[in-house]
Amino acid sequence: MDKGIALLLAAVISCGVAGCGKSAAQKQRDEAATLTSLGEKYVKEKVLEPASAQFRNQFIGKKGAPCGEVNAKDAFGAYIGFQRYIAVARDLTLLAQDVVPAEFEASWAQLCR
Repeated sequence: MDKGIALLLAAVISCGVAGCGKSAAQKQRDEAATLTSLGEKYVKEKVLEPASAQFRNQFIGKKGAPCGEVNAKDAFGAYIGFQRYIAVARDLTLLAQDVVPAEFEASWAQLCR
């Protein structure tokens, strides 16, 4: 086995066992930050002006889905107002405006509360 690969493998195993010095709380914060960033990415793919997207009230729902609110510009360049979102995956991202309110509420209750 190549010495570089062996060292990399040893480092990965060591981090997996020892946690690379991070506490459980820090690991949980890191995971939440990663999921939140992915959620923002997926939401930006759904809005008309991705660069204008503003996020607030973000959290990771009980099923691990990034949830929160987004405000973005419409075709006229005006902000449309904050609306809730659920970003399970690229193809499973819901904006409140894109579905029937009762359907969104049911999804929000199941994934975010």
